[in-house]
Amino acid sequence: MSLIKRPYTKKSNQLLNKNQAGLSLIELLVAMIIGLFLLAGISSSFLSSKKSSIQRDQFSLLEDNGRIALEIMSSVIEHTGYTSGNGAPLLNNFMRGAVNSRICSDGQDSVVDTGIFTTSPNPTSDDDIKGDRIGVVYLGDDQVSTDCTGGPLPVGCQVSPTTTPETASIYNAFYLDDVNKRLMCAGSRFNEAEVIAEGVENMQVLYGIDDNGDKAVERYVNAADVNGSWSNVISVQIAILVRALRETKSTSESVTYSLLDVAVPSPDDRYKRAVFSTTVNLRNTL
Repeated sequence: MSLIKRPYTKKSNQLLNKNQAGLSLIELLVAMIIGLFLLAGISSSFLSSKKSSIQRDQFSLLEDNGRIALEIMSSVIEHTGYTSGNGAPLLNNFMRGAVNSRICSDGQDSVVDTGIFTTSPNPTSDDDIKGDRIGVVYLGDDQVSTDCTGGPLPVGCQVSPTTTPETASIYNAFYLDDVNKRLMCAGSRFNEAEVIAEGVENMQVLYGIDDNGDKAVERYVNAADVNGSWSNVISVQIAILVRALRETKSTSESVTYSLLDVAVPSPDDRYKRAVFSTTVNLRNTL
């Protein structure tokens, strides 16, 4: 059987070329444009999701810093005026001047370094711009024996028939590091102040005074207005302004925040901020 060759024609060659043809330039450009639109949509969605995630993380961290700061301060300040089960006398519930160290029965110093309390003004003071300071005092025994840094009071310094209130006194001062925006605590049982929380820009403190001995607060005042009524302070109000650690707001703005009796304006920036407050009842001063 012989093969019959079909004659070559122009029409058959055009049909063959048409069957073998790929994408035209226009089709390729259209496909690329569609792809770019899809890629832009995916990128926009990814960036938006990432931004929202960062904002949530920063606000969550901000809330944690504020909550932890108040918890730590409250747990220390509520011991103010504690004199142990023996009812040893305590001269001052609040720090209002220099701190002195005493030699305990075992030869140790009751205060590790008095210098950490003298690097700034009165440990309990009022400052609307840089933030208030508060310093509290209580006695150490086998039940309560640490300062705000966790440093323990030696047994030889704790309340006993042979010790004096001066050797058993534990001092704690809370204040702001205005440069680095941190809440600090200086304790008598450690040689340097420790960071309690980051991003704290301001702290305001009011003292609740019982004027008539009915075990109820008649008025809240700042440190400058307590005057001679420190022994009548039975409650403390604390408010702190906490800033996120990263700028996450889309636009810059300045906001004024109310911290107890003080209005605090923020800088014109893109940081999120929030106010946290609490009231600490001083059971030991009643």
